[in-house]
Amino acid sequence: MSDLIVAGAGPAGCATAIAAARAGLDVLVIDKADQFPRDKACGDALTPRAVAALAGLGVDLPPQAHPVRGLIAWGLDQHCSQFCWPETAGLPPIGYTIRRRQLDDALLQAAVTAGARVELGQPVTGFVLERGRATGVVTARGTHLAPVVVDATGASSRLGDAIGLPRLGSRPLGVAVRGYMTGDGGDDQWLHSWLALEGADGVRLPGYGWVFPMGDGLFNVGVGQLSSSASFRKTNYRQLLQDWVGGLGWRLAWSSGIAGAGLPMGIDREALYRRGVLLVGDAAGLVNPFNGEGVSYALQSGLAAGLAVARACAAGFSTPAGEAALQSYHHGVMAAFGHYFTAGNLFAALMGHQTVLDACLRYGLPLPLVMRPVNKLMANLMALHGGPVDDRALRLLLALASGLRMSGPH
Repeated sequence: MSDLIVAGAGPAGCATAIAAARAGLDVLVIDKADQFPRDKACGDALTPRAVAALAGLGVDLPPQAHPVRGLIAWGLDQHCSQFCWPETAGLPPIGYTIRRRQLDDALLQAAVTAGARVELGQPVTGFVLERGRATGVVTARGTHLAPVVVDATGASSRLGDAIGLPRLGSRPLGVAVRGYMTGDGGDDQWLHSWLALEGADGVRLPGYGWVFPMGDGLFNVGVGQLSSSASFRKTNYRQLLQDWVGGLGWRLAWSSGIAGAGLPMGIDREALYRRGVLLVGDAAGLVNPFNGEGVSYALQSGLAAGLAVARACAAGFSTPAGEAALQSYHHGVMAAFGHYFTAGNLFAALMGHQTVLDACLRYGLPLPLVMRPVNKLMANLMALHGGPVDDRALRLLLALASGLRMSGPH
């Protein structure tokens, strides 16, 4: 019997395991993959928030990580604006790109080094329940017992539903597809994002296309769309990606197949802890509705979950203090990200209106004084306290937007 079972060995699960194992807990990590490294559909970009989260875990970036200075945003008529990562308090002004197979393998090795045990090739199919509380998990090879389980099984998670926390239909969803290309993509120090993405019918899509340099002439190229679009799930995304890349005019050639993934956004669970189960990362819908980024929130929520379980263990899992420690995980995540994600959900809904989206592209994107704070907002790179005037204004805007959203219909 373990102190903690972590279902899923992605960034959220590994961050949980690292924090808990370093605190002295007996941690078992279970993953459906037969082996690591394994591929994962992702944009492969690490924002300064993700870089800081890795540093907070004490995990070094793999040597293959490629530094990027910021974002080049493309709008209407091939107009583009360049934005360096802001000098935001507490976050390094640098980002990276790194294949998820390399990042996730490094994180899993860090979890093993911290003392966690790992069992691969075992999809978790359900919970062991005692009086409605999870006391372990069920796999094809049998059962594993622990007083606490962390669901880090990602966007396809069904474990939250099984413990009484189904996904909330009111939250936005996203879908993204990507592949790898080689060639001459221009300056490889910048992430490139095309915001005026159009479907096959010429209708603007709420989402974006991207070309992210990986170094040595390799690029992660993809498109993503929000569920607020009328054509959501009616679009052939692989064809959309191929057609869009063909119209870029960049000298790029495919070097891989195209893979896709769903993106549950905006904290799409009623709670993130219930009856012995904590939800982290994509399993909790911790994907940024502004830009579809999830790695930083996976790492941060995993770290918070691991520390909460460690506090519960120290207090005694069966005691009121231990249960309060587990409950504190939910409250801590909501305090850190609640306003931001609620405002992001409102943003996703607004982008589904063609006139709003076109107005932003036509009148907002060309103005640096507007777009510099918007770029901070989209990537969640504002200072938590103090900071420049635009950071303070953005925090006020988030609070107002969150209040407006929460007071309206759900």
